Amino acid sequence: MKSIIKLSKIVAAVALLWGTVACEKEDFLIFTATTNDTLSIQNEVQSVYKLSNATSSNIAERLVWNTPDFDAPTTVTYVVELSSDAGFSTVNFNSGDTSNTHFGISVANLIEIATTLGLDEDPNTTAADGEPNNAGIIYARVKAFAGSSSSGANGALLTSETARMNIEMIEAAGSCAESILTTWGLVGSAVNNWGGDNRGFAAGNDVPFLSNGTEGLFHTTLHMVDGEFKIRQDNDWGVNYGDTGADGTLELGGDNMAITAGNYYVEFNENDLTITVTAADPVWGIVGSATLNGWGDAPDVKMSPDPCNDDVYLVYGVTLADGEMKFRADDDWGVNYGDTGADGTLDLGGDNIAVSAGTYNITLDIVNNTYSIEAQ
Repeated sequence: MKSIIKLSKIVAAVALLWGTVACEKEDFLIFTATTNDTLSIQNEVQSVYKLSNATSSNIAERLVWNTPDFDAPTTVTYVVELSSDAGFSTVNFNSGDTSNTHFGISVANLIEIATTLGLDEDPNTTAADGEPNNAGIIYARVKAFAGSSSSGANGALLTSETARMNIEMIEAAGSCAESILTTWGLVGSAVNNWGGDNRGFAAGNDVPFLSNGTEGLFHTTLHMVDGEFKIRQDNDWGVNYGDTGADGTLELGGDNMAITAGNYYVEFNENDLTITVTAADPVWGIVGSATLNGWGDAPDVKMSPDPCNDDVYLVYGVTLADGEMKFRADDDWGVNYGDTGADGTLDLGGDNIAVSAGTYNITLDIVNNTYSIEAQ
């Protein structure tokens, strides 16, 4: 016998199923990100950014901005843009996605855009009107995206106001003066037991700075141990600088600066009172019986890169005893130079170089395989 299902029962079942599905859909909440808040760059930019290829690895400006409220439970992604055009018709630099509310713009980033503007360090080139072609303007802004990516589907976007950055390429005639020994130096528990230990320089126990080719810009290279350090003048506490707040900006009589053991390149800018400390790798030095530390029982006396010439290294005002010395890289004998035949030409693994007691300016040229040891 055939079973007969009444139409009314089928309709009732469909209605019940529809009601269940509808109820399930009502359990989902939908959030919509809004752009009612503002995104603002918090720090003031400098009046002018002086750029030089010698300092291209330095941070020119660290932009800092607020965290905007998109009125929704969402992560926020940021992008920093730089342009040579105030309207950003062309974006010359894009930082890529970041979740931080700060970003360091390097000197190299600005120099790359300066090049597109036709700016350079050559004092012999000029703009079409005959004026020096070493100054211009770069524009910076920050974008904030609701979500974990700037390329996501969410259309909520905030853009900060535009920051105007005046730039000036330091022309070569002013950026590459011959290095000289200065009266500034480094002192501290990380350097010389706060002035009590000899580091091998004639002027005093502090590790001295050399000039860096630009007025008010100084540099040195040294080994430091775990501890603290400061900058001071004339091996004396009358004028000294520290970094209160550890923000890279120096204050007269400011706090000691902490450091962990290693070889470092230190740049001190007296003009804007900033300090930059970077790992020195590779680092060249002098070693031997004529030096303070002997044949490698302690870190070598470090040499600093010549700001005017690639692959040339300098150490000035160093004291040597009667004895012998060599040049080597990274406090290690893997790469070392001597002078077989005493002809002023370096030889890989060559003979020790004989010296007499005195104070010397020493130059190492690893491209031309030459060196000079000049008595002061």
